[in-house]
Amino acid sequence: MAMSFRNACYHILAPASEAHEYKKLSKLFDVLLIVLIIVNIGAMMLETVPGLPAILHQELHVIEVVSVLIFTIEYILRVYSSASAPNRPALEATTPWQKRWAYLKSPMAMVDLLAILPFYLSVFVAFDLRILRVFRVLRILKIGRYSRSMQTLVTVLRNESHSLTAAISVLLLFTVIAATCIYYIEHTAQPNVFSSIPASLWWALVTLTTVGYGDAVPVTALGKIFGGLITIMGICFYALPAGILSSSYTTQMQLKRDRFKDTVQSVLDDGKLSEHDIHHIERVRALLDLDEEEAKLIMRLLQHHHNGRKR
Repeated sequence: MAMSFRNACYHILAPASEAHEYKKLSKLFDVLLIVLIIVNIGAMMLETVPGLPAILHQELHVIEVVSVLIFTIEYILRVYSSASAPNRPALEATTPWQKRWAYLKSPMAMVDLLAILPFYLSVFVAFDLRILRVFRVLRILKIGRYSRSMQTLVTVLRNESHSLTAAISVLLLFTVIAATCIYYIEHTAQPNVFSSIPASLWWALVTLTTVGYGDAVPVTALGKIFGGLITIMGICFYALPAGILSSSYTTQMQLKRDRFKDTVQSVLDDGKLSEHDIHHIERVRALLDLDEEEAKLIMRLLQHHHNGRKR
């Protein structure tokens, strides 16, 4: 009985695209939780609006309490039911408690915990914890569990972590060099604006990113020439992380298309498409988060190629 309840919790709490059982309940739970997260974030934002009536503040507090209660139950059930997660191939003998510990260390479990922790700390701890309330905004990251695009982005960041670290290190180094140079160029002419190298970092950052707020600008001829060079170089240097991410994201999407093509091709090689085959292909498409029109086009092209080979 306990095993069946734990298994049911695991599949219902899992995203509907990953659930092997209770798919309808899982989909319903996904929708309800996403709505609750959106309402909760909206309530948090409204709390900061000045001049709200007292009655509205009370209602927003009720929303907060109810949301935290539901998120807490969800978190406890996720920890409990994570013991029903499938065994990883390399660890066939994983025990239920090892699976729970693995879940507790996962990024999404950390997000779930940080989403509710500030509320309980503010209730049970006597000192001022207003700064911890900023963690309430992490509740919006809970939606990432149900977003394939967000999961793809996380995969891209993980795969390109070394390249991004190297690019960001170069950017930071170049920012410090730019701040140091502009300080020695402009300090005599503007001792209040470029008062120190740390103060000049702001100018270097907004100039390299080509934002240029205009609150700190060079006035000497050499400073203007240097500022122009920094702006041009900023376009080149600050485009590096964006290029790395966009290239890796495109690669990930192409891998998904290739996997979908392999799935369709393997089904077509067995003969005609049955209802079961179509259902399987649709499930793979949903798991890979491919657009329906794009998936249909890939299927038509592969079917045309397959029929051409048979002739």
